[in-house]
This record gives sequence, C-alpha cells and structure tokens, in this order.
Amino acid sequence: MRPVRLLTTRVLSLEMTVEAYRAGRETELRARRLRIEDHPRMPLPRYRALYEAVGAAHHWTSRLLPDDRLREEIHNPKCRLYTAALGHDTVGWFEVEVKRAIREARIVHFGMLPAFQGLGHAGEMLERAIEAGFSEGPKRLIIETNTLDHPAALKLYRKHGFVPYASREVQTPTFDSFLDRVRAAS
Repeated sequence: MRPVRLLTTRVLSLEMTVEAYRAGRETELRARRLRIEDHPRMPLPRYRALYEAVGAAHHWTSRLLPDDRLREEIHNPKCRLYTAALGHDTVGWFEVEVKRAIREARIVHFGMLPAFQGLGHAGEMLERAIEAGFSEGPKRLIIETNTLDHPAALKLYRKHGFVPYASREVQTPTFDSFLDRVRAAS
C-alpha cells in the first residue's frame, strides 16, 4: 500500500455574528434563481458523489469514511445537508452543523460542482447557506477555508460579511492517496 502523501496548508477561520447577519439582510434583497433542497437523510452514494465532485480538487478528506461512520456524521441531528439546483441540474451543495448548546453554527462544506463554477451562482448559494446557518438561532456562524480551496472562496466569504478570527497551519492528506487507503481498508 502506498503511503498517504501530506500537503501543508494554512486554514483561515471566519465568522459572522447574528448582528452582522441582520444588518446585512436589511440591504440585501436579490432575485433568487437557485432552488435549495434540504436532505435530512441523503443517501450515502449521493453524498459521496457530491463530496468527491467538489472536494477531490481541493483535497477534502474528512468525509472519506466507511458507511457506518459517514452515516453517523451526516444523518446526525446536528447536521443539515442542502443541494442547490437550477432547473433540473444540481449546481452545488452545502453542509451546516448546528451546535445549539453553544448557540453556534458552522458551514462545514460549501462547494459548487465544477461545471457550474464561475457562472455567478456561488454568491446566491452562500447567501442561502448563511440563512440556513442562522435559521436555528445561533449567535455566530463559522466557515473555514484554506490555501487548497478554490482561489475565489476567501474573497466570496469576505464579500458576504465573514470576518477572519483565527488561522493555523495544518498538514492534510492528498485526496487520491487518502482515498486509495480508504478503499484498500474496505
């Protein structure tokens, strides 16, 4: 079995407070083109297909898990899964984790499918992810990005009101080497 290759990346944590969200909402009223669908029990093959379609290029590996562990993560009462569609096409998806006890929510994953990147849908999808994140009353919403993510991610998050509050350097496995290891263990 080949060893897992590691990449070094800088992770930037950003936040939006409920006050900033409310202030921004007063001025933002845009036409909505995307249909957002909630998937409380998304089938694992569909989740994996979306995750890999977006995440492979950016070395996302946190959800490359065996069925039982993945099911625990995404069918958990704290987890909300959404897809964004334009007509019959899924253009992207996002995942929100709600931590009611500490009145915090986190956009765990946010991604446009490659065929729809650069077409102007990410801003609306992020607005809808922010709405979903604040829908259960948290005081703040968190999102993270890193130097392996799409180059436009940080600019998009800042444009929509997220403010950096922490950064750290981490090592993460390459998508292909990690996936090879997961498949070999199955």
